[in-house]
Amino acid sequence: MKFKHSSPGKRLTKKDIIILLIIMLIYSAIAFYRLGYNYAPETGWNASRGQNIILDLGSPTDISTIDFYIGNYAYYDLSVSGRNNTSEPWTTIYSKEVSSAFSWQRASINQNKRYLMFILTSPNGSLLESVIRDNDGNTIIPVNSEEYANLFDEQDMRQDNITFMSGTYFDEIYHARTAYEYIHGLTSYENTHPPLGKIIISSGIRLFGMNPFGWRFMGTLFGILMIPAIYIFAKKIFEKTWLTSIICILFTFDFMHFAQTRIATIDVFITFFIILMYYFMYQYISLSFYDTSLKKTLVPLGACGITMGLGCASKWTGCYAGAGLGIIFLVHLFNRFKEYRYAKKHPDDSTDGIKHQHVIQVFPKYTLLTLLFCIVCFIIIPGIIYVLSYIPFRSYIANEPLFQRLIHNQTNMFNYHSGLKATHAYSSHWYQWPTMVRPILFYSISLSNKIGEGISSFGNPAVWWMGIPAASYALYKMIADSDKKAGFLIIGYGAQFVPWMLVPRYTFIYHYFPSTPFVVLIIGYCLNSFYSKSSTDSGKKRVITCCIAYAVIAILLFIMFYPVLSGLPINKEYVATFLRWFKHSWTLVI
Repeated sequence: MKFKHSSPGKRLTKKDIIILLIIMLIYSAIAFYRLGYNYAPETGWNASRGQNIILDLGSPTDISTIDFYIGNYAYYDLSVSGRNNTSEPWTTIYSKEVSSAFSWQRASINQNKRYLMFILTSPNGSLLESVIRDNDGNTIIPVNSEEYANLFDEQDMRQDNITFMSGTYFDEIYHARTAYEYIHGLTSYENTHPPLGKIIISSGIRLFGMNPFGWRFMGTLFGILMIPAIYIFAKKIFEKTWLTSIICILFTFDFMHFAQTRIATIDVFITFFIILMYYFMYQYISLSFYDTSLKKTLVPLGACGITMGLGCASKWTGCYAGAGLGIIFLVHLFNRFKEYRYAKKHPDDSTDGIKHQHVIQVFPKYTLLTLLFCIVCFIIIPGIIYVLSYIPFRSYIANEPLFQRLIHNQTNMFNYHSGLKATHAYSSHWYQWPTMVRPILFYSISLSNKIGEGISSFGNPAVWWMGIPAASYALYKMIADSDKKAGFLIIGYGAQFVPWMLVPRYTFIYHYFPSTPFVVLIIGYCLNSFYSKSSTDSGKKRVITCCIAYAVIAILLFIMFYPVLSGLPINKEYVATFLRWFKHSWTLVI
């Protein structure tokens, strides 16, 4: 029997650091470009005052549009009534449900009126700015605007085109709003996920204000931080700079990595923590307490438990990751037990430089201490992190104590996810994710007959489609050859993917995002296998050349699809001709 020796792995070299910094700088510039405006209206009028807004334009005026910037409350009716003199009855000239928070809503009026009355049906509704325009596009300031000064003090923030740059889109209306509510001690609207992800989003808001750049900043930053995380992880596993660079490029320029980290939702945070927790677990299983001090082996194990706690406090899918970690840990411990059992049968021998008497002596004690440590770092510490994450959370029950609102929210979350029966136009099933049959359209607007904007989240075809045969090959190697690296990657991948096969509620392709780091690592495993099987230097060079060409293809596809990942204005015909590869299921702009 062969005994496992600790394998600390290779450290990053100067070359690694240079390559990593170049990739990070290029990606950072792309990620922060057109992320969103760093300004938005902040002062306004709150309907809780128990009054409607009555404006006097001075004389009957042709009104084309009124733009409203909505505050932190949504799902109520906003109506505008008008009249030309005080003896006339009010006539409703606009009425619509406010369906999103912290965004502009344009009301088409096309009426000649002197007096306007704004009516909000909810006492929690608020308008942070109102911009009235005439038929020539000129701004109209009511003569009594001083009565509502906060409603007319940020007129220059109004944009001709209302786009994602100026307000929330998709689930930002839940997560960005709730992050704002955490800061201000308000009732937490989004309560279907644990709080930590929204707390992190709120950090960006505290830094840059309640504006699109502010609420998207932290997600984008974490997207950038994923790059060194995946690079260090890959270097730890494969120990080759060229291969690590290829893997890092594939992940960096994956479509979903880009789109999913530039929107203020929580999936970026759970994915980041999953990368870290599996990295620390891999670091742990690379050590053996037979030739390394127990304290040294417990350091990565403790870091793994902490990052798992952070992940679970961001989204419950962190528990899926925890199950995978548990399997990997138990397999590792079982291998140490097999070595112990072999040593007991041959107590006077030594194997691979490790004395069997030492193994017999330390295994029971070190195993018990490790298991006790796991209770602390995988149960107690994550539990503390989870509880503390609820400090800014406010339920609908006033002054509800911390533990009560935590318990009530767990029940609400379970009931919501287990009982959700709704449908969605861009939902998809788990088996459609790797093939990307149904991307999710986060945002789209038509600027003209020829130009549109869109933001979709799906994978880079060069990465996700290659991941299908790569995962199959790694699964084969795990079963047929008991390959430990393949087994680790397949377990990590399966822990994020397989549970979704059992979820009855409607799902989206972005639920596959936590699997993406494992997809690129599995592809790296296959590329490394091809490289290792080449028996000559010229053969190895050819493999490296092909891998570089493969990475270039992934980058070119990213450039090709960049407009529909970033919301950049684009010619609709270009999208229809070159980007809509699945004509019936890829809707990238409207």
